[in-house]
Amino acid sequence: MQQTLRGIVLRTVKYGDTSIIVDLFTESHGRMSFMASTSRAKRSVRNVSFWQPLSMVEFSAELLPNGGKLPRPSDVRTYYNYMDLPFSPVKSTLALFLSEFLSAALREEKENAPLFRYIESSLQWLDLAEAPASVANFHLAFLMHLSRFIGIYPNLDLNPNSSLPLGGVGGSSNPQLYFDLLAGSYCERQPLHAHFLRNEEARVLPVLFRMDYATLHLFRLSRRERMRILQVLNEYYRLHVPNFPELKSLEVLQEFYECP
Repeated sequence: MQQTLRGIVLRTVKYGDTSIIVDLFTESHGRMSFMASTSRAKRSVRNVSFWQPLSMVEFSAELLPNGGKLPRPSDVRTYYNYMDLPFSPVKSTLALFLSEFLSAALREEKENAPLFRYIESSLQWLDLAEAPASVANFHLAFLMHLSRFIGIYPNLDLNPNSSLPLGGVGGSSNPQLYFDLLAGSYCERQPLHAHFLRNEEARVLPVLFRMDYATLHLFRLSRRERMRILQVLNEYYRLHVPNFPELKSLEVLQEFYECP
């Protein structure tokens, strides 16, 4: 059955000499794979340019009810043309990381229209963002709130029977506090595994998770602080998303942050 689809490109894999397999997160069917041509024909060459990671594309394809061969897209066009993202060194580096992260996090994701709209609107926001602090913090807020859409948002409330305060960060007068990354919640005793945050880092989590696109510029974080937050978020996803791999682009992003 021929259908018109909208999707966000997650990744492409070369298949033979004249084809690529394109993984997309689509608005109406969730994650899907398609076979696209890379032959030297003028139309095919032009179509290949549509399949760049995070491209927003609309196309027609015949979807077979029982699967079988990968469908081939036709009448491909971009429905949103990025203005700045492909040309900004910072934004394009973030895009490289986000495409790999989304490809891993959405590996088994089915139809989820709110998630699609969140990713779509977030990337468009990043494309048009101008404040350097907003761009630098974007991926942190994006990943924190993405966790809600895929059902792994952490519980940032203390046990109602607990007397441990969250106010303030650090300080020797405050009792020790732990955040269990595996359980996704606070605890008063050190977990019996290595996946946890202690005291100062545990206390700052609720503040960080209040970060949104409107307030990104207010969070004056150092490069080291951004990288530490990203490392914690990556660990959290690896603990809660089945078969979440090690990300090659995480090292690229780390090197980018370490540049003067």
